[in-house]
Amino acid sequence: MPMKKKVLLAALVIVCLASPIFAATPDYDFYKGKTITYIVATKPGGGYDAYARLIGKYVQKQIPGSTVIIRNVPGAGHIVGANETFLAKPDGLTIGTFNTGLIYAQIVGQPGIRFDLARYSWIGKANSEERVFIVDKRSPFKSVEDLRGARQVKMASAGVGSAAHQESLIVAEALGLNIRVIAGYAGREAEMGMLRGEVDGQIGSYTGLRAFIKAESPRVLLQFSTKKHPELADVPLALDLKASERGKKLLLL
Repeated sequence: MPMKKKVLLAALVIVCLASPIFAATPDYDFYKGKTITYIVATKPGGGYDAYARLIGKYVQKQIPGSTVIIRNVPGAGHIVGANETFLAKPDGLTIGTFNTGLIYAQIVGQPGIRFDLARYSWIGKANSEERVFIVDKRSPFKSVEDLRGARQVKMASAGVGSAAHQESLIVAEALGLNIRVIAGYAGREAEMGMLRGEVDGQIGSYTGLRAFIKAESPRVLLQFSTKKHPELADVPLALDLKASERGKKLLLL
């Protein structure tokens, strides 16, 4: 039998439940001549889109006779794409990718959410990687202490449901920073916003930002992990910074 629930592939999501689409003996006959739509909740470009295109090729190879198409459905910090995945016909022909910021968004009842994360069938986890806090090299911020003393730090995010948006607010609360999060920077637009001087910085995965960091030399002020990345030996861990007990707990989320 083909799977009866929509399945989801979320980068950086830990929860993984078995799904027939990747079972040892999937129903290959069902998928012959069928098209699997892979919804990506961001614009083309950026880490999530790259993961989807890589994984889509693998899915098509592992399910003979199928065709996988990538469909970018950006909006509201991944909420629009997640909604569309959830509301798709539960026939085993729709999968999707979005970010973990939607966990927080559902908990706090973010407006616009029509999905229930508990009702997806989870395929797996694309990756688990360090997150970094970067600012433009022309900004006045050269250290975390500079951030703490600033009247305002403008940080880019794709939207209110995105991981970068939620993480920026968490860091602001945990470390006592006056951060203003500006939504609307999907895909690589946050990098362009930094270069144009519209925002001071952003939070993102180190893997996804590595090329930008090497090309444009923004300052990496913080890394979020339990141990330092080998390439970021001089960048402090957020967990090592002075913070209240509540702040420490927030940084562990």
